[in-house]
Amino acid sequence: IRFRAAVNDYTHTEFEGGEVGTVFDVEGLDSRIELRHARWGALEGAVGMQYRTVDFDAVGDEAYVPPSETTDFSLFIFEELELSDSWVLQGSARFEDQSISGSALAEKYDDSAVGASLGAIWRMTDDIRLSANLALTERHPTAAELYSDGPHVAAQRYERGSVTLGNGILDKEESTNLDVTLHGDTGAVEWSITGFVNSVDDYILLRPTAEEIDEFQVYNYAQADVEFTGLEAEALVAVFDDDNSHFHVSLFADFVNAEEDVTGANLPQIPQQRFGLGLHGGWNNFDASIDAIFADDQKDVAENELPTEGYTQLSASLSYTFADPGLYVFLRGTNLLDEDIRQHSSPLKDPVPLPGRSLHLGLRYEF
Repeated sequence: IRFRAAVNDYTHTEFEGGEVGTVFDVEGLDSRIELRHARWGALEGAVGMQYRTVDFDAVGDEAYVPPSETTDFSLFIFEELELSDSWVLQGSARFEDQSISGSALAEKYDDSAVGASLGAIWRMTDDIRLSANLALTERHPTAAELYSDGPHVAAQRYERGSVTLGNGILDKEESTNLDVTLHGDTGAVEWSITGFVNSVDDYILLRPTAEEIDEFQVYNYAQADVEFTGLEAEALVAVFDDDNSHFHVSLFADFVNAEEDVTGANLPQIPQQRFGLGLHGGWNNFDASIDAIFADDQKDVAENELPTEGYTQLSASLSYTFADPGLYVFLRGTNLLDEDIRQHSSPLKDPVPLPGRSLHLGLRYEF
């Protein structure tokens, strides 16, 4: 039996000059209990329960979500069946009841959601493994998606929820996700390729508009049937590896496309396509690495959303470990090309790029 509980009491005051602007006050409880049963033949797994409550209150100019109390109660189960040395089946299910209440809310929320998944792992050979997972899930809307109405300064936008817009309570998201992974490990080379398709009915999105309020662009919460398709791949190649030295090469690539089913419109804040290369080596007490990430332009943007230019992010590090293995000195550099790096998935990509070139020199002792 495993039990975990966390109690949070958080207060955050934002000042405008010398005066109090907005005060955020959040109290919460998150508890979870898992009961893992003994192995029954070829079957092993666990059942559990989770309870979470969040009491949110904000007072001031930036209180874009009214005071609310969100309560979640969940039951879940996970089981794994080992059919043979080559085949393993996995299954899970979850029930979740959520309520959102508050004296200032125009409409309260109270509904239940369910989810289930089924997966299989096939060890084709000693070196190659194929896994597939099919998940059918529902997701509740959040308080911000329902009731927000005001400037969300941290994200530099004005947000309006569905209830605020007069559209009532949002429907639950209903997602059907299929992902397939092929993994290989031949000793010197370890690699994996994953493809996925995620079809979501009533997907909740924050849609940018052409309207402005208080010099912030207005974003409205809405729903649409959408589909995500993507690919992820990575590989690690050990060129050589012995007691005193090693040299490894790492590669990765990822891509995702997301569109609305009916109109074919692009979804906002979808990451750029990326691929990367890393070199890592060590000789006696020295260790060095260099990594490069190449991101393409993101031109498949939503209406009223700006495109994002691609970038090359180059990082490197060099370290030396002394005779005492807990003591070492290091030199680390990030964005060495000093590029203007903006990530399309960030709501702050236009006003706030990632940091420019930086160098860190340090001495570290662990004991």
